[in-house]
Amino acid sequence: MLKPRPYQSEAIDAVNAALRERDDNPAIVLPTGAGKSLVMALLVEQWISVCPDFRIMILAHRKELVEQNAAELAGLNASLSIGVYAASLRQRDTRKQITFASIDSVAKRADDFPAQNVLLIDEAHRIPVRGEGKYRKFIHAMTARNPGLRVVGLTATPYRMGTGAICHRDHILNHVCYEANVGNLIRDGYLSQIRTIEGEHSALDLEGVKKTAGEFNLKDLALRVDKDEVVSQAVKDMTAKVRSESRKSIIVFCIDIEHCKHVRTELRKYGVDAGIVTGSTTWKERERLVEDFKAGRIQYLLSVNVFFEGFNAKRVDCVVMLRPTQSKGLWVQAIGRGLRLHEDKQDCLVLDYGDNIIKHGPIDIDEGEQVKLAKCGQCENVFSRAVKKCPSCGWEIPPLQREIFEAKDERERQMHAAKAHAGMLLAKPRWMPVNGVSLRLHRKAGKPDSVRVEYMCGMTVVKEWLLLDHGSYGISKARKWLSDRGLPMYASSADMLEHCTGAMIADVVKSLLVRYEGKYLRIAATDIVTPDGNSKLI
Repeated sequence: MLKPRPYQSEAIDAVNAALRERDDNPAIVLPTGAGKSLVMALLVEQWISVCPDFRIMILAHRKELVEQNAAELAGLNASLSIGVYAASLRQRDTRKQITFASIDSVAKRADDFPAQNVLLIDEAHRIPVRGEGKYRKFIHAMTARNPGLRVVGLTATPYRMGTGAICHRDHILNHVCYEANVGNLIRDGYLSQIRTIEGEHSALDLEGVKKTAGEFNLKDLALRVDKDEVVSQAVKDMTAKVRSESRKSIIVFCIDIEHCKHVRTELRKYGVDAGIVTGSTTWKERERLVEDFKAGRIQYLLSVNVFFEGFNAKRVDCVVMLRPTQSKGLWVQAIGRGLRLHEDKQDCLVLDYGDNIIKHGPIDIDEGEQVKLAKCGQCENVFSRAVKKCPSCGWEIPPLQREIFEAKDERERQMHAAKAHAGMLLAKPRWMPVNGVSLRLHRKAGKPDSVRVEYMCGMTVVKEWLLLDHGSYGISKARKWLSDRGLPMYASSADMLEHCTGAMIADVVKSLLVRYEGKYLRIAATDIVTPDGNSKLI
């Protein structure tokens, strides 16, 4: 008999305890590649052995998951009464004791099935927490048939974009009864090691990109990302890293179909062809490409909103994220494509060209940890600085860098303390190196325009304003600011934005002495480089 891994046994025990001791609906959180299909199969087999008359339905949103989950149980115990209901698979079993179903196929057909005792929901984060939707309508209909119906959810990401946690006393799923941490499973050897690297790309300007339900609007996002200079630089860097590390199986997540085509065109310049799979790809063509990819006949597979879930290709040793996302769940699901173990790979390289690492952090840290990142000085892996040592190559954070981190942490602690103690208004000033500068037009109703100068200091943005269009006091201060930095005297905000660039200021300004006044950062002093190469404080 197949022996489950320790965490799988713990998850099964936790579900059974929750069903015995509580009267609500539990959820299990298992990372991609941790074996959700096997956990579901073992649960079903146990329930049938204890309650031979139980009826159980396992719901999923993709035909691949329906097939995969049904095959897992059949391989475990072929004597069970197993049926499949999925139009895309041309199967419509309604009277079997255990039914694996596509939610799209059964959503309006609850009356076609006998009353069920348990509904198992794969990728349960797809159940909306508000409104109706296919899942909620079907669950409500089945509950009307059997008020004692229990629902058990399984997911790698127990949250939804814009609505937060999927488990709540007022939701379909009420509590997480068991959660396996991805970092622990990697360290224990159950999932592949990962290396997360920020790819070199042209600077992305995502400010002002429209959002839909909390996520970037894809049409608006494509205008910023699907540009010649952005795509060409990303593909150049990606192919160089893939070749230097001899990566064999690369999945690339793009924004839309045109972005996919643009990326494929750039790849061909480096002698690489790639398959493209999108929502409009026919099932026959998709299956052919996936089969070729899994067999190693295709090295690159480009995808749009298709393979974030339900894609089991164990050979994947490189995940490339060309799509910026506001969704931590989408980021986690993308990386999850490379977490499965395979004999041909030692680890999975994650290349991020969408600033997602900065926003969401690596996934191999404990949930709830504040994301504090370090970049390996040897292999460029991005990792949680709490571990002090790169998990990929063993490079240690230098003592001086650790002191800088500790000083930053102390400042954050002082900031939190300031919130608790009204008398403490100012944090101790800190020097911060400037990595880049941006200039933007600042407009405020009823006020003249001004220029907003934004300094990138690591992951912190420090701002100041030049009042070239204001009264004599604002203009004189702005002119002194320009003179101190050896810049021309611009006549207006528009004139400055037309003729001055952030790079011109970054060439002069090296670091800022900043302090907190309440919750805002203020510049106390600026370290500039004079024309003769000396340092000057202003």
